[in-house]
Amino acid sequence: MNTTLASLRLWPFDSSAAFEYGRIYAELARLGRPIGVVDMMIAAIAMTLGNCKVVSSDSDFLAVPGLKLEDWRS
Repeated sequence: MNTTLASLRLWPFDSSAAFEYGRIYAELARLGRPIGVVDMMIAAIAMTLGNCKVVSSDSDFLAVPGLKLEDWRS
């Protein structure tokens, strides 16, 4: 287990991600398309770092405006 954990890259939910989370939350609330809190946190971290989120085509992440996505099935 330690080997597996050592190979993972972890990104913090810092103040930049928290700000982005608030923006995502407000936008999805405005659109009437809420998603889970943890999903919004993951999206916020990815957007803050400019990373792409790998998802399936039926993912809740599709609702997040501006989030770069890659469908792992394609």
